[in-house]
Amino acid sequence: MERVFAHHAGRVPFIPNLGSTELEVLHHIFDSNRYADEPSMQENGEADILKMLFARGLSVGFDQARRTFHPLDLDKLIESGLLYEENHEIKAHFQAQPYSGLIFFSDFFKWESDRDFVLSIGPAGNYLALLTIRRQVNSTLDLGCGCGIQSLLAARHSNKVIATDINPRALALTQLNAKFNSIHNIETRQGSYFEPVKDQRFDLIVANLPYVIAPETNLTYRNVDQPGDISTHERLREIPAYLNEGGFAQILINWIHKKVQVSSEPLRQTMENKGVDTWLIHNASKQPAEYAEMWLKYRDRNNSKQYKKTMEHWLRWYDDRHIEQIALGAIIIRRRDTGQSWFHSADVNGILKNTAYEQFARLFAAQDYLSKFEDANALLNLKFKCVDLMIETLGDRLIAYSTSALRLETEINPASAAVLRHLDGRTVLGDVIESVCNDLDCTTNQFRDGVVVDIKTLFSLGLLALES
Repeated sequence: MERVFAHHAGRVPFIPNLGSTELEVLHHIFDSNRYADEPSMQENGEADILKMLFARGLSVGFDQARRTFHPLDLDKLIESGLLYEENHEIKAHFQAQPYSGLIFFSDFFKWESDRDFVLSIGPAGNYLALLTIRRQVNSTLDLGCGCGIQSLLAARHSNKVIATDINPRALALTQLNAKFNSIHNIETRQGSYFEPVKDQRFDLIVANLPYVIAPETNLTYRNVDQPGDISTHERLREIPAYLNEGGFAQILINWIHKKVQVSSEPLRQTMENKGVDTWLIHNASKQPAEYAEMWLKYRDRNNSKQYKKTMEHWLRWYDDRHIEQIALGAIIIRRRDTGQSWFHSADVNGILKNTAYEQFARLFAAQDYLSKFEDANALLNLKFKCVDLMIETLGDRLIAYSTSALRLETEINPASAAVLRHLDGRTVLGDVIESVCNDLDCTTNQFRDGVVVDIKTLFSLGLLALES
């Protein structure tokens, strides 16, 4: 593997130059020492040495390192750039993270200010990985691949993955991680956004692009390269042209909206008449001061004067551009050249802990179905069953919510809760409503109208599924 340095002064370390056989042996060393296991499951010894080096960035003695990396030659590992000597001890140039049965090398955070810094797997990368629709496809594009987490995961269900990034070190690390994990169907291409894949189309696009809306552009791995959210809207307008019919794109985004405006409205306008169906996840909206504090809270924490100065700079920048609210979330797009496309959004609270693939399959299927009918009463002839649905009482309110993947929720009335308990996928909704209404000795029409509205909402949120 060719060594890749930073563009200036070589501050960040070059990418390790290790052959396939060396990488295979190195991976065996990580595996045999149970590097990916939880700490409570590990024993003392070589496993701890690996953790000290690649997880905590600490140094170990030469003898400890030689024993741990045997049968690999320690001097060659140092020469390759994976390790280095400092104060007569050994340290690792890169951190190594286990994720989903794979191990990923990336930069330690001390290099963050370097323009060629490659971020480790953090909350954003994990969130996108869990959101991704993991069906078997021919081609996947990982836009802004970083250390390659999305590429390597997509390689499991794609015939071919193309990983792009403007940072050559990111591409080199993706190549290293692919070889280290014995993955051979990933091609890397350098360039900005869609430049490296001009005129190509894909079945799946995943993108964890810079999305932080801020006055600074020095942190290229996270901050947008144009004022405000211009680049976000530009990418969203471009994406449909790079998707095959029925192909999906998933992108993490931040965007701007007015205080008096529905948070989804700017994106609804951007996606209008683009020949795609859109599911928008709105996690939160923050005022500029809240947003700035979220990104600056770990900076200059030992220098209150500098922190105050930076915060004032950010707030002036937001004020000069009349930025009132900044929303955080993700968008899932599906290309569809025929029929009337739709746009749907939902507020989602809480942390995503499980994969959302099956949930999104229900969400898109539900919106496809609902888009065909103007009259909600058409649902009365359908058979529904509850899926991952829980009902919780909050004061005098009933909240129905999903128990897995994204927490999608809505308030329902008591009549709907009674009906939900009887939805078994075998009886049409109209008959269930009539039966429950008879049990409660109430007027059918009034009872039914309120229930149908709730059923439609629950269906649109994937909390109900159709049975044939």
